[in-house]
Amino acid sequence: MEILKSYLKKNIKVYILFVVFIAIFFIMFYLYNLPLEALIYTGSFCFLASLIASFLDFVNYKESYKKLKFLEKNILNDLEDLPKSLDIRIDYYHKIIEKLYEELEKLTQENRQKNIDMVDYYSMWVHQIKTPIAAMNFLLDNEEVDQKVLQQELFKIERYVEMVLTYIRLDSISSDYVITKINLDEVVKDSVKKYATIFINKKIKLNYVSHETMVISDKKWLSFAFEQILGNSVKYTSTSGEIKIETCENKLVIEDNGMGIKEEDLPRIFEKGFTGFNGRYEKKSSGLGLYLCKKTLDKLGHHIEISSKVGEGTRIEITFPKEDTLRD
Repeated sequence: MEILKSYLKKNIKVYILFVVFIAIFFIMFYLYNLPLEALIYTGSFCFLASLIASFLDFVNYKESYKKLKFLEKNILNDLEDLPKSLDIRIDYYHKIIEKLYEELEKLTQENRQKNIDMVDYYSMWVHQIKTPIAAMNFLLDNEEVDQKVLQQELFKIERYVEMVLTYIRLDSISSDYVITKINLDEVVKDSVKKYATIFINKKIKLNYVSHETMVISDKKWLSFAFEQILGNSVKYTSTSGEIKIETCENKLVIEDNGMGIKEEDLPRIFEKGFTGFNGRYEKKSSGLGLYLCKKTLDKLGHHIEISSKVGEGTRIEITFPKEDTLRD
């Protein structure tokens, strides 16, 4: 009954128009004094043809209704059963639904992949953070605690926590940074200070001449990116090695004489999860430090280049946008 009412309401204008035509026929027959039987026969045939057409149309309408009712709960599974129609407007509705369905599928796939990546990262992160925690427990179990080593392990934990927070906020970083003019020297000194204990323990020489260098960036996020690079340099520079840092105009250069990176690994060094030969050799790399660094610098509008040779060290150069370029 509900379907019938809906159908009649949908076609009420057609039925009214049909009645108007019958009335016009009646008036014309009356004015020209034509036989009433002709009007009755003509009207009857028209009414019968309309009734058959309406019945067939109603059957099609009912079938479409049933399909739409079914798709209401199953549209995410299949779009092939969308009711067909000669109405071009319905075809466009189909196209809109199909496009929305494709977008939904795309978003669903992206979210599924993000969840998989997140689970993979947390699994790797938990495995990584266990190492410094175990080291701290071992140190605390001994009567004589080496404070410097303890601080070094605690710093590793802090760095891992900072990395996971950055990984979570990475997609929404655009709402969390403010581009302004900052002193690059302050960023370098603050970051180096954090790694001071590791520099001392590994007896790594730092070659850096402090001088004020103003660049266009965000201090917090630039510090994070720079610390990922500095952390890698410290990790892969052997004891008594050297790390050189230079600041000039709109560039920041970090250079070390560590083990270097294989040539075939360089094109993939910023890929998520890629550890390369060095990471597999050390067995302590997550492959996310440089990935997060690159993503952060891209968000900030900075350019990063890396060059390296095995046994000779690695050079990383960050280029900042010039102030006149931003005005343009």
